Amino acid sequence: MHIWFIMDWNRRWAEKRWMLKYLWHDKGADKMEEIVDLCLKEWIEYVSIWALAKKNLERSSEELNHLFTLLRKKIISMKKKYIENWIRFETVWNLELLPTDIKEILLDLQDATKDWSKITFILAMAYGWQDEIVRWVKTYLKENIDKINPENIDSIIDNLDEKLFANYLDTGKYPPPDLIVRTWWDIRLSWYFLYQSEYSEYYFTPTFWPDFDDNEFYKALDSLKNAKRNFWK
Repeated sequence: MHIWFIMDWNRRWAEKRWMLKYLWHDKGADKMEEIVDLCLKEWIEYVSIWALAKKNLERSSEELNHLFTLLRKKIISMKKKYIENWIRFETVWNLELLPTDIKEILLDLQDATKDWSKITFILAMAYGWQDEIVRWVKTYLKENIDKINPENIDSIIDNLDEKLFANYLDTGKYPPPDLIVRTWWDIRLSWYFLYQSEYSEYYFTPTFWPDFDDNEFYKALDSLKNAKRNFWK
């Protein structure tokens, strides 16, 4: 099973508590750890959380600095726990958009847990579907530009199918999400795992991400259990 979460309206949650908007990141990160623990308990093989969209990088430097400082602390503290619990950590992202030390911390945790297989936790950082597509085109062209000539261009085009396309995506190596959970009622996908979500089920809740508790988690799982999934058959 693969579940992915869109953490939404966390800043509104902070506003209701008269907190600085960017301080929601702290509560959001704590909740992320709780959800991973629940998925570990239920043995959800793949868990994906969209922590930072590419467009979020347009926010204030103050908020981004707070987020990156939090990441430095959280990711390092997660390493021991993930190794002890056989959790494989992976990321989907645009590497070029993150500070160098953040990239190194994320890659270090990814490398340290690469052989673990109990569950896989996928963190999306500086991610956007449109950006992923642009990078796909660039990579595909770089790998094939020397092979393209008038005689074989039709063959190269014909060989490009759904499977080959997916191989070039950040998200292509993971199974499609069975369940998509989005907090705070916004009924949209925001371009995350868009190519793989053809057969996904959806659970939208008015609950803020920091308030997404065990009860909401199991309600989301029940919605998947009760879904009639025929996969177009």
